[in-house]
Amino acid sequence: MIDGLLARAVEAKETGRLAEGLALSQEALARTAGDPLGVARVQAVMVALLTAGGRTADALALAATAEPHLSGADRERLLLNRSYARASLGRLDRPARPGGSDPVARAGRLMANGIALAQAGRFTAADSALLTAEALAARHGPRRLELMVRHNQAHLAALRGRFARALGLFAELAPEFTGERRAQHLLDHAAALLDAGLCGEARELLDEAASTAALSGFAADAANALHLRAEAELACGDAGRAADSAREAETAFAAQGRPGWEAQAHGVLLRALAARGERSAALLCSVRSTAARLDAYGWAGPALRARVEAARAFPAEAGDLLPRRASPAASAALRLRTHQNAAHVHTARGEEAAALRNVREALRTAADLAGAGGSVELRAYLGAACADLSPLALRLARTDRELLALEELRRSILFPSLPEGPPSDVASARDRARAMGPPPPRPVVAPSDLLAGLHGVGLLELVRGGDHLVALAVRDGRVRRTALGSYDAAVRETRLIRFALTRAMVGGSSPDAAVASLRARFAPALAFLDGCELVVAPTGLLYGLPWRVVTDAPFTVVPSATAWLLAQRRRPSPGHVALLSGPGLTHAETELAAVAACHDGVRTGADASVLAGARIAHLCAHGTHQPDDPLASHVDVAGGPLTGYDLHALAPPPDLVVLSACDAGQGEDVLGLPGVLLSAGVRTVVASVTPLPDASGPPLMRDLHARLASGASPAAALAALPDRPGRPGLQSFGAGS
Repeated sequence: MIDGLLARAVEAKETGRLAEGLALSQEALARTAGDPLGVARVQAVMVALLTAGGRTADALALAATAEPHLSGADRERLLLNRSYARASLGRLDRPARPGGSDPVARAGRLMANGIALAQAGRFTAADSALLTAEALAARHGPRRLELMVRHNQAHLAALRGRFARALGLFAELAPEFTGERRAQHLLDHAAALLDAGLCGEARELLDEAASTAALSGFAADAANALHLRAEAELACGDAGRAADSAREAETAFAAQGRPGWEAQAHGVLLRALAARGERSAALLCSVRSTAARLDAYGWAGPALRARVEAARAFPAEAGDLLPRRASPAASAALRLRTHQNAAHVHTARGEEAAALRNVREALRTAADLAGAGGSVELRAYLGAACADLSPLALRLARTDRELLALEELRRSILFPSLPEGPPSDVASARDRARAMGPPPPRPVVAPSDLLAGLHGVGLLELVRGGDHLVALAVRDGRVRRTALGSYDAAVRETRLIRFALTRAMVGGSSPDAAVASLRARFAPALAFLDGCELVVAPTGLLYGLPWRVVTDAPFTVVPSATAWLLAQRRRPSPGHVALLSGPGLTHAETELAAVAACHDGVRTGADASVLAGARIAHLCAHGTHQPDDPLASHVDVAGGPLTGYDLHALAPPPDLVVLSACDAGQGEDVLGLPGVLLSAGVRTVVASVTPLPDASGPPLMRDLHARLASGASPAAALAALPDRPGRPGLQSFGAGS
């Protein structure tokens, strides 16, 4: 009878009926009056119920009363519930040896150990504990325990910066949770989104979590949702709302007797006030005392965050708050923030060696996070988050070679490693990620190997620091920096040229004046590379520049010099020539016939399947670039839209892809269709960054493929094409060979 009541009480809590669960436990308590062991077993369950309701002090008092009467599995369950109550209070228990013969209790203890180890930064040990707990829970049940273990595996992955795995697991588990577990799942999912830089999506989940918790009486989770909402509002730049939410959370935590969490909420409030511009001595004093309180409660991560943000706000007065190095126990996102803030603080204090070291470490951390995360959204966020490091790199790099190494590291953040297929519904592709092990190591090329690999070609790599644009010209192992003036001015000239070229195709004005201005801008850097075939690594919107108007040399456009070198090392495919066309193009049949006449082994198809394993793939179709969602960029072929997702799924991918489509080469930081294809393993892409007139397509493509068939590289073949309307926008991306 008592066991049945307790089981029903736990079930009620788990499914969001906390009041009913408490009523059932009170009934069980009445039925066990006079039986110390029975009363203690009921009290062990009530510890969890009271904790969920925000009555943490009552829960811990009850645990102290019950403990002397319990032993074996009953005692182990009490200790587990007590550890969650202490965590709600703001204190984390140390890992304990799992004891007893009950496999379910052992799994619960191992899960609690995994959580404690993860919070302490002992990620490998945490992973081991959770894997063992998962195996026990899967074998012995109940199902909700297995789900809870997997939920904590997702939380651990987020702390380690493995966001593809974390967000994929959270999305997979979401339909499985209801009631209290649903609220807690939403909270940890939102925390992972915040660490991944997706603050808007985190806010949406937190609104649902707050509503779910409040309606079900889970006061502790409701207060946690307020706290995380303040973090999300601050990350989204809404410091005023963040301050209000932090005050609400602090008040709720105080009412619940949760001082550790109260200190965390106060830390968010102080950061929000600093973000609004407050720089008082009282604020700095409060930060110091709050960080000390957080340390005392065992919250090393929030304490570190409070200190490094204060150091950024008060560089002259609070340099002592910076750690000598970011703790490996900190989450990956916090390590990035620590190095980034330290770089700015040391720069402001004139400590250039320390500033440069932290710029390098911040870029390395961001590159590792991007490599583990996989999604375009994460890379874009990390790239934007690290944008303020580029001016520091320009200022601090002691040599031009060192600046090149830092810029290549920055570019490795942006070059995408994309998901295998499109989402089946409106959910993001990252929600489908199922990366179950550690991510593959990020390809690293030593600066000396990079310079050696560039032998025989010239590299023109652009570096932007705010509105300051410089070129790094590399030739025969030498690196030369040249100032190019204003980035914004170069972008305006690029847009002018694109507009003028488009008008010229329909008999409008000549682009000569705009071309002369851009040629003059790049002339000093290009003079150093005279006579070389070029590898051009633009930046930002300058990927949309028709580089043919700047140089007459053969060239290829790349996301980075490292990406070019790695593409050079891949062996060309000996496969067929694949042809695809789209609807509504009167010249398509003529163009494909002209291309087919240049090659042997030609195959024609209606969808992406014909492209797999091709040495050359030619697509004659209308193209659409989606700057807000590069993977949704597509070309319209006979079988329907061919998106970035479809192109990325090709196995093996073509060696060379020619996109005979208007504006198919457009993209910022090469994240349009060329970037999607290059990241999928295509060595070279030929595409246009300007409109391609229908009448010019067939003769241009015939001349291009005739030169390719005779053995010319794509870059050389493009350089030799005669002038026709649309010719200046056609360019090579990637290996160029």
